[in-house]
Parts: sequence; structure tokens; C-alpha cells
Amino acid sequence: MSSTDESESASAQEPDPADEEAVVTVPIDGHLSVLPTSHRQLALEAMMAAQVSYWRWSAPDRSLLFGSVTTTPEDEDDYLRIDWWGLLKSTPPPERRRLIALWRRLNDGHQDRIDTLIQPDARTPSVRWRVRGAITARDVDALPVSATGTWEIIEESRDRRSVDSVKAHAFVASRDPMLVVDEQWHILETNDAFNQLGGLPLDAILGQTLQHYIEADVLHGDPATAVANDRLQHHEGTFHIEGAPAIPVELTLSQFTLDGTGLVRYIAVLRDISARKRSERELEQLARIDALTQLPNRTTLQQTLNRRLSRLSTDDGLALLFIDLDGFKHINDSLGHQAGDILLKIMVKRLRATLRSKDLVARWGGDEFVAIIDMGSDTPLVDRIALRLLEALSHPMVIGGHQISVTASIGIVHAPRNGRDGETLLRHADLAMYAAKDQGKNAIVTYHEKLKHHNLEQMSMLSLLREAIAEGTLDFVVQPKFDSHSRMIGAELLARWKTLEYGQVPPDTFVPLAERNGMATALGNLAIDRAAEYAARLAALGNPLPVAVNISALHVMDDSLLDTLCDACRRHAISVDQLELEVTESVFLENTYAPETRIEHLRRQGFRVAMDDFGAGYSSLGYLKRLPFDTIKIDRSFMSDLEVDPRARHLLAGIVGLCDMLGMDTVAEGVETGEQWQLLQTLGVKQYQGYWLGRPMSLEQLLDKLGD
Repeated sequence: MSSTDESESASAQEPDPADEEAVVTVPIDGHLSVLPTSHRQLALEAMMAAQVSYWRWSAPDRSLLFGSVTTTPEDEDDYLRIDWWGLLKSTPPPERRRLIALWRRLNDGHQDRIDTLIQPDARTPSVRWRVRGAITARDVDALPVSATGTWEIIEESRDRRSVDSVKAHAFVASRDPMLVVDEQWHILETNDAFNQLGGLPLDAILGQTLQHYIEADVLHGDPATAVANDRLQHHEGTFHIEGAPAIPVELTLSQFTLDGTGLVRYIAVLRDISARKRSERELEQLARIDALTQLPNRTTLQQTLNRRLSRLSTDDGLALLFIDLDGFKHINDSLGHQAGDILLKIMVKRLRATLRSKDLVARWGGDEFVAIIDMGSDTPLVDRIALRLLEALSHPMVIGGHQISVTASIGIVHAPRNGRDGETLLRHADLAMYAAKDQGKNAIVTYHEKLKHHNLEQMSMLSLLREAIAEGTLDFVVQPKFDSHSRMIGAELLARWKTLEYGQVPPDTFVPLAERNGMATALGNLAIDRAAEYAARLAALGNPLPVAVNISALHVMDDSLLDTLCDACRRHAISVDQLELEVTESVFLENTYAPETRIEHLRRQGFRVAMDDFGAGYSSLGYLKRLPFDTIKIDRSFMSDLEVDPRARHLLAGIVGLCDMLGMDTVAEGVETGEQWQLLQTLGVKQYQGYWLGRPMSLEQLLDKLGD
């Protein structure tokens, strides 16, 4: 021990027995009490009965004086003088570290009371000293000046030593960092795992508080309270030392009582939870990010949108772009999900490249994306960005050896003009996007109030249409086809829908409505069944004319289409050549070969296939080369100005000649005058359809016409 005070305290000296006013100072349970001389004999007898002796120390002596109850200050030779540093050298290393930590706490004023076990000789682990006492005086700098107390020799049993040895080895060898702390969180002992965690020497650790190395809420209170809280057995915190990255740890606390002393100590066990925290961050990332595109997902978008709206000032503008890829489902169905995933990733790259870094784009779901645009005061900015997006997304790409082009439909809303909360804005943006699809896709529509009313009408109409298809209450009419001799050679089935609420709804309204809402196949199956029924009735009356039925692009990609066709033929007892399938060139707009493969398979089963509205698209001649149809129906747009425009006649004559060479029949649609009919005959057209020859009519009217 050391101290700055050079005077030696005599607080432990016995008084003169002849002086009745004298007092004797005796350590009782670690505290000093002053007893009258009349009680002196009782105190001495108690110490002898308990087989304890006393010790004392005073500055600046480095030695401790251990005496017995019979030793007097004059008999210094009877004292056992033990050098403090010599005692430390003789003790085992863990014991040495603990005693050094104890002295530091005493020297620093963190502790006055002493109650500890000492193993004075590493060679005799069974012998321990129990030392009790207290600091009795401190100088002006609060450094210890004197101390005194009692001591006794305790010899532990072999079994007990064995148990304690196992515990000690377990503490030292534990792979988890462990510490022993006192009631003020001072570190009394550590194991090797903790020393390695911090990379600090032991003498720099002992005596420090646990808060010096660990930041945790539980350390704001006292250890007794923390241990008593059964609901919180594990506490999270951060281990940190200067110059090293912080380590997330889990802290577990438990208490134990020192044998023979009654002192309560606490064991703190640390566990590095870096891997768990990393996993939690990854899970959180998964919950916020779309796994395929690595874009923020719907939840993150909604949270971000609401946060930005809450900070939106009256001078700033914010816009949402609701972006839906046109025709993505066809590609996904025809080329497979892997090709669809590749396409989505390409689209994401184009979105990011076109949008600014401060704009957020998220995947809403499927092939839908939403972008948040901070416009500031530049309101037209969002329109310019939307136009750039349409151009960027429509560029052709090659996936799996197939050249593919897709477009996008974009709906735009402005905040706060079109809504002040995220849910309203997203709903309005979705309405605007569907309005863009209604305009023919590859379009941009900015939300306005009329769209809301239109959407309500669409929702009501959709419900009625779903019911009409399910119950088979749609009407069907037929429009006849004629040859050059005005003989009826077939008929085309056309759907009609009349409602009480909306009157006669035209096909160009309810057919796209059915296709957009997943009813294309159901509507197509109903039409196939009705066409087969009409073909059977025609044949039964001696008119085995083929009935043509329109098949949508979505229906072509339905795996059950062939089974539906064959089943309809069996149920109505007709041959497959009594049904003719009409498809538009929109079925090929994805630039993939899957639709061609399916159509060719239908032809091999005996079904005749016609291309409807030929010439309304942009690559019809390429289709003729890739897939020989049975019939080409020339779009009514070729009939315009046919009588006065020589170029139109030359073009039509070339198409008819090409079809003849390829072995395909040609049907001219939209023949409305006798002059057109006669001119078409001179150009080589073999079949005709139009109002001049025959309007759409019921099957009964058609049968009457055949009977004339």
C-alpha cells in the first residue's frame, strides 16, 4: 500500500486499562465502533471465541500488521508483518488481479468497507484468510491514511475446493467474455475471452466500470435491480473501445454470494451478436426491398410517400407516376418466368437511367412501378420525364434470342392538387394509368375528376359483365360472308351486350374491359360454344357453313384453348373445319414465336385460322412469311378511297396476289357499295363481307336468308 500521509495512525492501539474514561476501538462487522472500557473484556472474549485476530495499517507503511487479541502495541515482535507487494507475489494470478482491483477501489474512494477472502500462498489453495475491516481515515485528498479490521484463517474441504476449482476453470475457459463486477459495476475480474475482445491488458481493465466498455440501458441502474427483473434476462448493448469499431453484444447478468463473506457479486456474460444483427438487417432489407428488382417495395414506397407529403410545403410540388408495362403477361406466359424476370430487370435499369437521382422509383407489384417526382415549382417537369420514360422503355431488346418490344401506360397525379394523402394519390394515379391503357396503351394520362366518375361506371359495368359472362346472357349475332357470285359461304360470330343500366354497350368497350380484368378466356370460351352451336344448327338444316369466332391474344396463350375447341365440337357434333378461328396481329406484337407455335398446332388439328384486320398493324407481311394462315381478312381501312386512289388499288392488288401465291384465301371486310364489290372482284379478291352484302343479324334471320 502507499499513501502521502507520513504519520502512523494509532486508532487500533489499546488504551490504558487504569483509565476509566478511556475507550477501545474494535472492528465490528467491518465498521468501527467505540465501546466503554467496561466492555473491553467482553470484546476480547468474543474475538477469542470466534478465533479471529486483528490487523492494522497506517500510511506510509507498505506492510500490514496482523496480530492476535493478546498482542499489545508494545509487543511488536509478536505481530505478523506482511509486505503488501510480497503478499501479491505469493498469491495466484487471478487472486492478484482481484486484490489489485480492490486496492484501486479503496484508493480511489469508491469503497471503504473491506470483506474479502485471500489465498496467501498459491501452493496451498486450501488455506484462505478472511479479512474484514474498513478505511478508518483519509487525508485532504481523500487518500487512505489508516485502516484496521479482523482476520481469520479458513481451511476449505477438498470437495469444496474441487467444486470451486471447476467453477474457476469454467469462468476462465469460457468462450463467452465474462466479468465479475461489484454493486457499483466496477470490474473485479475478467476471463481471457473478455481480454481478447477488447485487446487491452488486464491492469487497464480492472477497477474500471462496466460502462466504460459497454453502452446499454441496463447499466444506467444498479446490478441488483437488473438481476431482480425476471422479465429482462438478456440486455442488448454495444461494446466499444477507442480506435475499434463498436460490437453489438448481448449482456446477461447473474449474482452470487462469496463463500464465508456474504458479499454479493455479479457476473456479466457478453455474447457477440454481430451475426444476428446482420441477419436482422438483412431481414429488414428483405421486408423493404423487392428481391427481384432491388427496388423499394410497396410498403417502403407508401412510407416514403407519406413522409414526403408531411414535409411538403405550399410552394413545392410532388407528382406520382404510375407505370404499367403493356403486354408483359404475354411475354411471361410465352417465354417463361425467367425471361419475364430478365425483362423486368432491363426495365428497372431504364427507369433508373431516365429518372433523376433524387426521384424514388419502387416496384408496386408484377409489372407495375411507381415513381415519386419532386417538381419544386416546375410543374411541366413531370410531363417531360413521363415522355422520356415512354421512349426509353419502348426500345427493343433481345431476350433468349427473341427481339422483344414493350411499351408502357403511365398515369400522373399531382400533390396536393389531386390528393393530400398517399392512399388517395395512389388510387388516382392507378385510375389515370388505366385511362392511358383505354387510349390504346403507350400513352400518358394526367388524373382529372372525370376519371373518378368514369372508374365508378367501369366498376359497375365490370360487375354486370362478369355476371353476364358467367350466366351466358350475352347476345350473339352473325355476319355472313359471300363469294364473287354472291353466294353465302360462311358467317362470323359477333358478341353483343345490352344492359338496363347502360343500354347497348359496344364491343370495343366491353371486350377490352373483359380482357383487362381477367375474363378474356371466359368470354372466348362462351363465344366458342355459341359458334359451335350455330354451326351445328346450320348443318342440321342442310347448310354446313363454317362459323368464324374471334380469339383474343390472351386466349391464344391459354393452355386449355385446344381442349375447349375440341370439347365444343364433340358436344355439338360438328367437325373441326366447321369452326374458323380469327386472330388479330396484336397476338404477335411481343415478337416471340410462342403464339405462332400455338396457332400452327391448332391448324394441324384441323382448325382453320384467319388473320383478322390485316393491314391495321405495322408488320403484317412479316407475319405472312413466318406463318401461313388459311385466310387473310383485309382490313376495312383499305376500302377507303379505293375507287379514286390508284395507289390503294395497286397495294391491294399486290396483297391479293401475294396471298394467292402463298395459297391463302382473301376476304375483304367493310364492303359498303356495289362499286367497291365490283372493283374488288377485278383485283382478284375471292370473298367479301360488309353492309352492302349483309349486316350482322340473328341466327334465325340468317337461316331465313339462306331459305330464300
